[in-house]
Amino acid sequence: MKFLSTFEITKGFDRWLHLVDVELKPFLNKYKLKVHFACANEDQTRAYDMSEAEDPNLITGFLEDKEVQRLRTEAGVNLSSFETLTSVSQFKVW
Repeated sequence: MKFLSTFEITKGFDRWLHLVDVELKPFLNKYKLKVHFACANEDQTRAYDMSEAEDPNLITGFLEDKEVQRLRTEAGVNLSSFETLTSVSQFKVW
């Protein structure tokens, strides 16, 4: 299942990228999640990403994992701002 989501960030897009590329890597593997694409608005206060869950039942586990929450909070993610915008059936990245 692929989905598009958004959330507030307070420490900029580069910090969030480090979170995903380095700190969350073992948790993304554990919960069978993959981030395909991400971007931020002009002032880097909101991120948007398209992700894929191999097993949609594991998404809640990822979001409720205390270590994931700690890492995301330290990286400036406002956890309560997370919103799934839509599921995605087709996409292309150039």
